[in-house]
Amino acid sequence: MPSDPPPSDRPTVGTRNFIALWADAAVTNLADGVVKLTLPLVAVSMTDSPALVAGVTLANTLPWLLFSLPAGVLVDRVDRRRLIMTMAAARTLALAVLVGGILADLLPLSGLYAAALLLGTAEVFADTARMAVVPMVVSRGRMESAFAKLTATETAANEFVGPSLGGLLAAAGLAVALGFGGVGYAGALFALAIMTGRYRSDRHPGSATRATGLRADIREGVRYVWRERILRTLLLVAGVASGCWAAWMAVIVVHAVTPGPMDLSRSEYGLLIGALGVGGVMGASVAPAVTRRLGRQVVLGTSMACFAVLLAAPAISSSPWLIAVTTFLGGAGAGAWNVAYSSLRALVVPDEMMGRYSGVSRLTSWGSMPLGALVAGFTAELVSVRAVFWAGAALCLLVLAATVRTVRSPEFRRLEARATGRHEAEPARPSRS
Repeated sequence: MPSDPPPSDRPTVGTRNFIALWADAAVTNLADGVVKLTLPLVAVSMTDSPALVAGVTLANTLPWLLFSLPAGVLVDRVDRRRLIMTMAAARTLALAVLVGGILADLLPLSGLYAAALLLGTAEVFADTARMAVVPMVVSRGRMESAFAKLTATETAANEFVGPSLGGLLAAAGLAVALGFGGVGYAGALFALAIMTGRYRSDRHPGSATRATGLRADIREGVRYVWRERILRTLLLVAGVASGCWAAWMAVIVVHAVTPGPMDLSRSEYGLLIGALGVGGVMGASVAPAVTRRLGRQVVLGTSMACFAVLLAAPAISSSPWLIAVTTFLGGAGAGAWNVAYSSLRALVVPDEMMGRYSGVSRLTSWGSMPLGALVAGFTAELVSVRAVFWAGAALCLLVLAATVRTVRSPEFRRLEARATGRHEAEPARPSRS
C-alpha cells in the first residue's frame, strides 16, 4: 500500500487548525460529560429497575456496535471537519427536543432511550472523524504530544469537569443540565468554523453513496486490521476492557446514589465520576514521558492493571474513599492507554486507511460497551450489582495477562521500530502545534 504524504507536508498542518480541533474536543467532551452523567439520573427518576436504568447506557453506546464500520468508511470519503460539524448540530437538536419533553413532563422512558441512541450515533461519526483529522493538522514529530494534549483535555472535560458540573446542574434540574449540554455542542460548531483547508483524504475520493463500494471498503479496512497482528490483539483486549468499563458505568449509579450502599447524593456522585477525569488527565499527561523513559510496553501493561483495580473495588467495599481512589486509578489507566495506543496507531496507519481503521478500532473497543451494559443490567437484576463488579475484575485480569504477553513479543518491538523508522526518516521541522 502506498505511503501517505508526511503530515508535516500537508497544507492543513498548523497551530491554528490544531488549536481549533483541540477547542472542539474540549467543548464537545465537556458537554458529553454533563449529558452522560445526567441521562442515567433521568432514568433513575423514572424507574427503580437496575436493568431499565442500564438500558440508557446500552442505548447510548449501541451505535458503536452498529455504525463504527460505516462511520470509518464515510470518514475516508468525505470532508472530515464538515462531518464533525454536522454531528454537533444533530446533537444540539436532539437535546433541545429532550429538554422540551422533560419540561413539558411528556418524556417517556422509551423517549429517553431514543434520545440516548441518537446522541450516541452522532458521537460515533464525530469521534471517528476527529481522530482521523489529528494526523492532518499535526506534524509527525509532535504526534504523541498532540494526542497527550487531546486525551488529557478530553478526559478532564468528559470525566472530571463535565460530571462534576453535571452533578451540580442536575441538582438544579435535569433539564438545566441537559440544556447546558446542548449549548456546549453548539459551541463546538464555532471552534470548527475557524479551521482552514480541506479535510478529505486525497487517496480515497470515492463516493459514499455506492453500496458496493461501501461494502468493499469495509472489507478492506477489516483485512488491514487483521493483518496487523499486534494492533489486532491490542484492539481485542481493549474491547474486553471497554465492555467491563461500560458494565461498571451502567450500574455504579445504583451502587453509589442513595439508597445504594454508598449513600451518595447526586452532586457527590458527580464528584465520584469526576475522579475518573482527574486520573485520566494525570495518566494522559505523564504518558509521553513514561513511554520515552520506560517504554510503551510498561504504559500499556500498567494501564490494563488499573482497569482491574477499578472493577474490583466496589465488589469488595462500599467505602466512598476507597472507590474514589480506585476510580482515579482506572481513569489514569484509560488516559495513559489512549495516548500510548493512539499515537502508535497514528504513526503506522496510512492516511487513506485512517478512517476505516478507526472504525474497526471503535467497533472493537466501543462496540463492546453496549454488550457490557446489557450484561451488567441483567446480572444486577438477576444476581446482584456486586456480581457485575466481580465478573468485570476477573475478565480484566485475563486481558492483563494477554496484554503483557503481547507487548513483550518480538512482533511488538518490530511494530515500534516501524513507527520510529518512519519518524526518523523525515527531515526535522519546527513544531507548528
